[in-house]
Amino acid sequence: MGNYDEMSTARLKWLVLDRIVPKDEAAYARAALIARDPEIQSLVHQGLMTEEQAVAAIKTGQTRYGDDEGMIGDRLVLWAKRLGTFFGGTFFAWIAIHVAR
Repeated sequence: MGNYDEMSTARLKWLVLDRIVPKDEAAYARAALIARDPEIQSLVHQGLMTEEQAVAAIKTGQTRYGDDEGMIGDRLVLWAKRLGTFFGGTFFAWIAIHVAR
């Protein structure tokens, strides 16, 4: 059995997410990876998340409360939505004013 507890987190992520781990050691490697993230580990222990969901959350970098990895993209999407809403509202107000004349 591999020494997954002694591996760096980056290497362990690579092994688990790319499914390079031998099949008979996959569960042990997944458990070691989940143990690296206290938040996800807690959710798995509470039964709120399965091991497969936990690995998927680690893969996407999204946890229950969010992560800093996607912060710039998330904020860009938020501001694009706000800007779209503003311009859409302005356009419909302009249409309403011209129809009312």
